[in-house]
Amino acid sequence: MRVYLGTTADELQEFLNDGSLSIAEVYAPTPIYNATHPEMDEEELEYSLSLLAAEDALDLEDDQSGAPLVIALEVAEEQLGAFDEISAEVLTPLIWSTVEAVFLVGEDADDLTWFAPQEAALTISEWLKR
Repeated sequence: MRVYLGTTADELQEFLNDGSLSIAEVYAPTPIYNATHPEMDEEELEYSLSLLAAEDALDLEDDQSGAPLVIALEVAEEQLGAFDEISAEVLTPLIWSTVEAVFLVGEDADDLTWFAPQEAALTISEWLKR
C-alpha cells in the first residue's frame, strides 16, 4: 500500500543515516477514504493524500529543519494498524528500502517536485540549507 509522510530535510537525513524511521501514523488510502471519494481513481486518491502530507511538511518547517518534504513509501498492510479516515497507524519502523519517492514541497502544498529515492542522498545537503 502506498503511504505518505510529511517531513523535513533534517528528519529525512536521520532516516537516510539510520535506514529506518519509527513514526506513529502515515496518510494512507484507507477503506473509509476510498469509500467517501468514489469519484477518484487510485492515482487521484494518492495525489490528494500526498497534498495532505505536504501541508504537514509545511507546518513542520522552521529555521532549523531544512526544506519541507513528502516521502512516499510502499508498505505491507501488515505494518499498518488501525485506520481512520485518512491515516493509518504504523506498527513497525519504516525501512528506507520501501521509499518510492521523495517530493520537495514548494511555497504551496500543491507545488511538489519528484525525486527518486537514490537522489535524496545526493540532494539532502541542498535541502538542509533551505
